[in-house]
Amino acid sequence: MPLDELRYYTAWHDHHNRKRHEAPADPWKPVHVDPSGVERWRTINLIWGLGRVRGGDWDRDGLESLRETATHDGLHERFVDGLDWEETVYYDRAERAIAEDGEYRGYEDIAEFREKRCAGLDDLYEEMKTDGYRPNYDHVYDDPEDIEFVHEMEPLVGIGRDGEVIWSEGYHRLVLAQILDIDAIPVYVIRRHEQWQQLRDSVARGDGIPPDRDVDPDHPDLQDLQ
Repeated sequence: MPLDELRYYTAWHDHHNRKRHEAPADPWKPVHVDPSGVERWRTINLIWGLGRVRGGDWDRDGLESLRETATHDGLHERFVDGLDWEETVYYDRAERAIAEDGEYRGYEDIAEFREKRCAGLDDLYEEMKTDGYRPNYDHVYDDPEDIEFVHEMEPLVGIGRDGEVIWSEGYHRLVLAQILDIDAIPVYVIRRHEQWQQLRDSVARGDGIPPDRDVDPDHPDLQDLQ
């Protein structure tokens, strides 16, 4: 998906949201979230741009635990346990994929994967450890199938009906931020659940958070309404 298409669909949803809702969020304004509070992830297609409001059960179906991924375990093995890359499940997954499928994330040779991908993660970890999280840092990035420029953006998330921050892109940066106990990192919101947007509208009207909704008033996606 070319960048101009992302901007087009993002602008379309922004226009639509401003007509329908009392508290439409600026799709290009990052939300700062606490990495330690993120527990689950799912793929959310970026084909419709940023800031889409959508109902349904997308925020409940197909979610997976972040802690049950090779990325999470492998980065912990490397940067918490101090293992060599070759001893991690992260490296093992890449090695098996290259042996079975001929490539892994664009790498056809495990030595090149070690030299570039793993070394890049070492550099990213040291940078974040020394300087904290730097917005738009693109030394190492995830490369989803539907876009080529995501590394120029912040990590991508969805926000469920109850305010759950659901990670969609930028797993390496998230896990490293968790390991380094970084307080907050900026993210772009791909999608908000319709019920969550209705709660934002209620807050914007001055009605506050409905009494039947168990939502922290300090939720990061409510701070633009303060």
